[in-house]
Amino acid sequence: MKILNYKSTLGILAILFCNLIHSQTTYVNEQTGKINDSSYVYFSFNYISDAVFMGRKDSIAAPYIYPTFLYHHKSGFYASSSLSYLTKANEGRVDLFLLTVGFDFNIRKLDGDISVTAYFFNEDSYNVISEVGSDITARLEYDFDIITLGLSASSFFNTDSSTDFFLSSEVRHDFMTTNDKFQFSPTIGIYFGTQNFYEQYFVNNRFGNGRGQSSGQGQTPLDTLQSSSVVLNESDQFNLMSVEFSLPIWYTYKSYYVVIIPTFVIPQNEAVLRVDDALVKEDLDNSFYFIAGIYYRF
Repeated sequence: MKILNYKSTLGILAILFCNLIHSQTTYVNEQTGKINDSSYVYFSFNYISDAVFMGRKDSIAAPYIYPTFLYHHKSGFYASSSLSYLTKANEGRVDLFLLTVGFDFNIRKLDGDISVTAYFFNEDSYNVISEVGSDITARLEYDFDIITLGLSASSFFNTDSSTDFFLSSEVRHDFMTTNDKFQFSPTIGIYFGTQNFYEQYFVNNRFGNGRGQSSGQGQTPLDTLQSSSVVLNESDQFNLMSVEFSLPIWYTYKSYYVVIIPTFVIPQNEAVLRVDDALVKEDLDNSFYFIAGIYYRF
């Protein structure tokens, strides 16, 4: 089923914080591309209630507002930029700037996309992927009429020169009105990956130089530990990281698109940390967050 009967590019939803912004952008490409191969530009203004990455998040909520600008050429090449402003009380600042270039294609019921994204985090950011510098993501999606199946693979390049690999699969079914103005798409996804990024987050944010630590709201026992050495056991091991349920809801009117995406995340495989000479097992809780945005296509 072609969503809103529009050309599909990339359809992944909320894999990671870049999939809170970057992947939502590519999801919007899917919704806003017309059947004809015309070039287009869109601007969006969005809000996300918390930065959750494969079930991982900071003990302090990280809500953002983020405008996004995208140019998509009829050949399939596109470029986008996004500026994320952290709205948490006493933490207000520009926290992240994203630049993405990519190429997408459509062959009947098969859609594909490959993109490269650069991340520029504020030095005070406590975002769980604040040690990521760039990523390469590829995705294929096939429309089986009853369901749409998506597969995605990503490599993340961290600031300490380590690399993470992620693999995900999503299944959704699309419900839409006869005039294609309103749609909702129940979606389930499973997400696998390594956790070198997470080790660096703990080293630099929770235990290291104090970067990103706030007034103590929402602190866990991990936040109270003092250490000189932090290692995340088997951070390079490829594991199931989360199971996620989402319900993208779309409404379109002329050149405007309104979207709300509630997501429920069940994290898997808690991290085991070696803090100096002590072993500490992370306690991961289920998470709920939502994205809301309005888009205008030129």
